[in-house]
Amino acid sequence: MNLSRRRLLPCLGLALAASGLRPARAQSAPSGLVMATGRPGSDYALFGPAWGQLAAAPAGVDIAYHETGGADANILLIDEGTAQLGLTTAVVAHQAVTGTSGWTAGAKISSFRLLFPAYVSVLQIFAPPGGPTRLSELAGLTIGVGPDGGSVDATVAQILGLLGVMPARTVTGDLAPQIKAMQSGQLDACAFIGAPPLSVITQAAMGHRFSLIGFSQDECALVAAKLPGFREIILPSGTFPGLGVPVSTLGTDNYAICAASLAPALANIITSAALSHRAQLARAIPAAANPPPPTGAGGLGLKFHQGAAAALNAAGQRVSGADIG
Repeated sequence: MNLSRRRLLPCLGLALAASGLRPARAQSAPSGLVMATGRPGSDYALFGPAWGQLAAAPAGVDIAYHETGGADANILLIDEGTAQLGLTTAVVAHQAVTGTSGWTAGAKISSFRLLFPAYVSVLQIFAPPGGPTRLSELAGLTIGVGPDGGSVDATVAQILGLLGVMPARTVTGDLAPQIKAMQSGQLDACAFIGAPPLSVITQAAMGHRFSLIGFSQDECALVAAKLPGFREIILPSGTFPGLGVPVSTLGTDNYAICAASLAPALANIITSAALSHRAQLARAIPAAANPPPPTGAGGLGLKFHQGAAAALNAAGQRVSGADIG
């Protein structure tokens, strides 16, 4: 991938003077960065470029975008040095630093750092009229779980398995075709993880009434204990057309991440650009208007980059010293 060349702007050092961070040395300042995002049309593919376009000019770097399978692939690309920026979830990041999922091959990955909380992704399980309305009723059914190649399909199966719910099979595919397959009876339900309201669900719910299947508090607590990084999320009434009552489900925080070796000055400016332009980011992903606090990383073994932590603290979003690495 060819990246055009440009020197870091003088503002890189000036902006860091106020934060107390030392400017990056000239020889360590890159002229281009690669950001690992996601599949075309995914939340990451929308949020990543929106963030990158805000950050490129003040940081004085060109940013290229690399389409990937998602959260786990982005960490691996940073680990191997192919990318310097990316997006991931709290669940997947915890798996990386602890080496507790098959995609890590048992290795503990510590080559990435958190920059800032981006938005919350939520598990949204829904079915057509006359279909299942409770989690237990998903047993023995065929469920669409979104695109192949990412961690979502395995995660959905893992969550249901922890609760003793065993579908007959899970089917992968793009979201819109899977909804159509559900409407035609080829799928009994769909279970997608993304920033609500997922536009494909909203559009389909305008003409068809769906049942959104929720979790009890005990079910949320059980999954959170077994899969650190998940927590209970309440989807308020009106999130989707026809949703007249709040529904409890599971969510995980999304984080912008970078290589641990990224210069503190650069990490600071890239983070500050996102923090000061939340309205623009929310145009790409509405959930980005209300990001989770950085304290969500506590207890998961995740570390914020020094430069990013300085930007978050300056913005009034307190990052504990124990969470900086």
